Amino acid sequence: MAGRQLDHRDVTLQAVGDYGRQLERAIEGLEIKEARWMPTPDSNHILWTLWHMGRMEDMWGWYLRGKGDSAWIQGGWAKRLGIDPERNGAGDSIELVRDFPDVSIEEVTGYWKAARELLIPSIKCVTADQLGDKRPEIWEHAPDRAPTLLWALGRIPVENGQHTGQIAYIRGLYAAKFE
Repeated sequence: MAGRQLDHRDVTLQAVGDYGRQLERAIEGLEIKEARWMPTPDSNHILWTLWHMGRMEDMWGWYLRGKGDSAWIQGGWAKRLGIDPERNGAGDSIELVRDFPDVSIEEVTGYWKAARELLIPSIKCVTADQLGDKRPEIWEHAPDRAPTLLWALGRIPVENGQHTGQIAYIRGLYAAKFE
């Protein structure tokens, strides 16, 4: 960063880096039984939440880029994990959470990392002149409500920071109940 003035991208990148490190600590040593444990019959489990975080990073990166490749589709992760390519976790029923495919923590973490590899350069490419831009042509489900790139840059760390906290909380509940 030497020689360059800090700007909006640095704030988002700092936040994304921070919750990413927190997430890695929160899933360190995670066992599959713990990753699939649901605190209540209607709660998400860690593995599903980790996958959803990857999907959010992948989708928001795709939005910031204005389409292009995604880890989910072009990277083959939807097929590899055996999940409908149209799913992203938003609006998933509890049955879909319960019936999450029998995949390893390493595979889901691999997807999150692949999505992140596309997200970081996407954040770096958003200039100050583009912050008010919207992409209704790719926000197909509600083009009239397409968010600005500024909103997307703020949303990524807020949403995934919350999910990181949820993962840590579920691990704490699991430890209190079973250890």
